[in-house]
Amino acid sequence: MLLLRRSVKGVALLVAVIAVACRPPPPPRSPAEGLPSFGAEDATLLDDSFSGHLFETAFVPGVAGDDPHFNDRVRLAEDIWVVKVATVSREGSVDDKRRYSLVFRPLASLAGPLPTEPVSLTISARDPAFHWLDRVGGAWVGKEILLMTRAYRASDEVVLHFHGEPNLPELRARIALIRAASGPKR
Repeated sequence: MLLLRRSVKGVALLVAVIAVACRPPPPPRSPAEGLPSFGAEDATLLDDSFSGHLFETAFVPGVAGDDPHFNDRVRLAEDIWVVKVATVSREGSVDDKRRYSLVFRPLASLAGPLPTEPVSLTISARDPAFHWLDRVGGAWVGKEILLMTRAYRASDEVVLHFHGEPNLPELRARIALIRAASGPKR
């Protein structure tokens, strides 16, 4: 009887192992899993736009970095890179379907890892920077920018939101002070 119980337990264990082994693998995890959602406060800071101070044709008062959101943008951004505009392409021709596609070559990192590939961004016709880009066009190629970015979750997709400022020594120094005062990220 004891031998029979051991055989039944052994068979039951074998059946359980086979059932687990034959189960399909779990679905792959979304790359967006664990990322925050993009909320109203985030949209105010990482507004998917560029400072008017990057454009000579924009009539913006004050100096670069003097907007009231600058410090909060620096704290919220996961990555802050110095990038150079590689290409500027206008796409579409009617109303909201118009946009600019910009490709940047990463030069240096002030926060976060430096991308090994070019960074591509899209500026919609609803963005104020769209009209500034219309005025400067291809003359913007070669411009260096401080690009503040953070990855967010949009359903199962990863979406990069950003804000750009001029690449100025005083802004780089200010960014270093803000980041040092706020301590390590996560």
